[in-house]
Amino acid sequence: MTLRRVDSSILAVALAAAMLVLPARAEERFSLDPTHTFPSFEIRHHGISTLRGKFNRSQGRVVLDPQGNKNLIEVVVDAASVDTGLDDLNQKLRGGSFFNTSSFPEIRFKATQIEFRDGKPVSVQGELTLLGQSRPVVLEVRDYACTLQFLTRRPLCGADVYTTLRRSDFGMNFGIPLIGDEVKLAIEVEGFRE
Repeated sequence: MTLRRVDSSILAVALAAAMLVLPARAEERFSLDPTHTFPSFEIRHHGISTLRGKFNRSQGRVVLDPQGNKNLIEVVVDAASVDTGLDDLNQKLRGGSFFNTSSFPEIRFKATQIEFRDGKPVSVQGELTLLGQSRPVVLEVRDYACTLQFLTRRPLCGADVYTTLRRSDFGMNFGIPLIGDEVKLAIEVEGFRE
């Protein structure tokens, strides 16, 4: 018997023993990585181009429970971290006509209803709170995957999340229709498994 066969046999036995001893993980808990979680948006501008921006600061936690009812997503976005790449425009967006960050410093999302397919999240129904108004929102989850973080070797999962909403539903009416009402959100999200 070669050394390689002995090593693979020992590994197989060790894995089998571990599967018998370790409990199956029905739920997984994550803390969002604020350096790799960025809600971004697109909105039509004067009907001739698309304005894009993102929020640079967010935090949150996620509990995924495909077999039960312990699902939870809680995300808080710092509204003043809005960033279009233009300082003057960022200041306008922080003002009273748009995000009004002096009165509403946070944008919040909370969900407990998550749809899974093949053990992976594909859709989230939750509530978005913006400008003090809370509305139901459905998020589409794409490309959910897990790996080990390159430098720390910590378990890490992530996805791309999408939805479309109307800003007027939250009372943000300034500039409609020259500045579009429909807002497309694309959220890059990564979280470390706890």
